Amino acid sequence: MAELVWKGKRRARRAPVVPLRADELYGEDGEDPWRNRLVLGDKALVLPALLPDLAGKVALVYVDPPFDTGGDFHFKATIPGAPEGAPRIAVPAYRDARGLDVWLNWFFETVVSLRDLLADDGSLYVHLDPHVSHYAKVVLDEVFGADAFQREIIWRIGWVSGFKSRARNWIRNHDVVLFYAKGGARGLRFHKEYIPYPEGYVRRDGALPRGPGCPVDDVWNGSDVDRLDSIQIMSFSGEKVGFPTQKNESLIARIVRASSSPGDVVLDCFVGSGTTAVVAEKLGRRWVACDASPIAIHAARKRLLGTPGVRSFVVESVGSIETGPPRKLAAHVAVGEGRRATITLDSFAMPARAAPASARASVAHWSQWMEGWCVDWEHDGGALRAGSRAWRARAQPALPLSMVHTYDAPGRYVALVKVFDVLGGATTKALAVDVRR
Repeated sequence: MAELVWKGKRRARRAPVVPLRADELYGEDGEDPWRNRLVLGDKALVLPALLPDLAGKVALVYVDPPFDTGGDFHFKATIPGAPEGAPRIAVPAYRDARGLDVWLNWFFETVVSLRDLLADDGSLYVHLDPHVSHYAKVVLDEVFGADAFQREIIWRIGWVSGFKSRARNWIRNHDVVLFYAKGGARGLRFHKEYIPYPEGYVRRDGALPRGPGCPVDDVWNGSDVDRLDSIQIMSFSGEKVGFPTQKNESLIARIVRASSSPGDVVLDCFVGSGTTAVVAEKLGRRWVACDASPIAIHAARKRLLGTPGVRSFVVESVGSIETGPPRKLAAHVAVGEGRRATITLDSFAMPARAAPASARASVAHWSQWMEGWCVDWEHDGGALRAGSRAWRARAQPALPLSMVHTYDAPGRYVALVKVFDVLGGATTKALAVDVRR
């Protein structure tokens, strides 16, 4: 079999296993010991840390990694309640400028870890574009074996208009998704999908169709009956959260339905805005979602907490975390009759260098810097248990600035307050609570 060689190529090195640190817990523990996982950290540390628990247990991996485009990508943060037309704030999301040799080594080491996490009948989908898709296929053939390759899926992004239509060339209008099965076609777990026949559809002989519909082929969004346009070209898509490379839920849902079953574990180690985790949640799969970008974890956390009926999950981290310029949070607690405690936020200050003056001018009240906040009423020094939480929603932009809790018994407690701001930062403050009777 042909082998791709690049400058500095080496067999995948195993990074030392660094334990993941649980930072936040959402939802209650249930009878099932499993808790879904949202992990902040570089995949070079996160994937080895997942192996002890998940080696050979992941049914589906979908990844949408950087494409080595040479660009910088930014999250577009919006100030809630700002006047219409107010500027958005560009928050760095990730830099995609490794150079091909470095990218290939990075990708090679990534897919070796993903192979070890996959179950024997597990599937891998790698979402790329023509920058590196042909190189990536040769690497994947080497790691998984050429027999593991199943399909090259062409995803047509959508209609052609605007700036990209001016290119003096054929207009690029597709991404590539490479589909591999760890055990090859013989052990492939696959749920075939069909698109309902359009109204008035008849067979070539004029007879009415008898099957469940048109089977989905390996060109997606290629006809009027298979509408799968990218949300990036839809000006008013309700899914958009401001993340630069966000993919639509319909695209990921097709993959999750086809190559996993309810209760299976789905993994995405470049989760970006959180689409894979949200789709897996809605379709009843267990999920592990990772990203090296704090703003990605911020976007994913908010989307998950806004998903109706979301199951319990933990936010974990590994390695050092860049927190950015420090924010200042002031809050106080009052204890009344019946062991009833009320925490009120008094102020939240964003440092001047965190946002341009044009955006700061849109802020009439300090609470507009806040995306949400939560309280662990009986913090024990470990992960924050979000016993009370409030997040902005599109339909309800107001954010309460007080939370109430009734303690079961008198005692001295520590309440940990955590505020999440619109730029992806998190600020904590511990308050002593003295419940006398």
